[in-house]
Amino acid sequence: MPIQPKNFDDNEKNIYMKALTFMLSLDKKNTAEKFDYLKIQALRCGYDCRKIKLKTQDKISDIILALNKIDNITIKRYILLQMIMLTIAGHELLDTEVDTIYGIGTKAGISIDKIDDFFLWAARGVEWQIEGMRIVEEDL
Repeated sequence: MPIQPKNFDDNEKNIYMKALTFMLSLDKKNTAEKFDYLKIQALRCGYDCRKIKLKTQDKISDIILALNKIDNITIKRYILLQMIMLTIAGHELLDTEVDTIYGIGTKAGISIDKIDDFFLWAARGVEWQIEGMRIVEEDL
């Protein structure tokens, strides 16, 4: 059965939302789009939307510690993949974001090879989106 955040236990849901919030807060810009994204994720996993905050005092070490409280490696990987997807969604990926994700992932017990696979997969998705827009806009 595929991993779905709605099937996470309460602790895993909290960690999932904490990780997403952390990634969104790296650029220190609070926007309505970010809040809406978090609300959608909260609704999908059954997390209390009233707990959502865009500002976080969490540090990388806090996210690592939280992820290490999850015993299921598949759930850890899923959360890390979502963090990557979130950072790559803007089609720009900063070196600091890449370093942050590798640091978190490796210290949470995810192999560098698996993290590489995640980034390659996400990059193919971006290429696919860009190609789709090119097809839509060509021959106008």
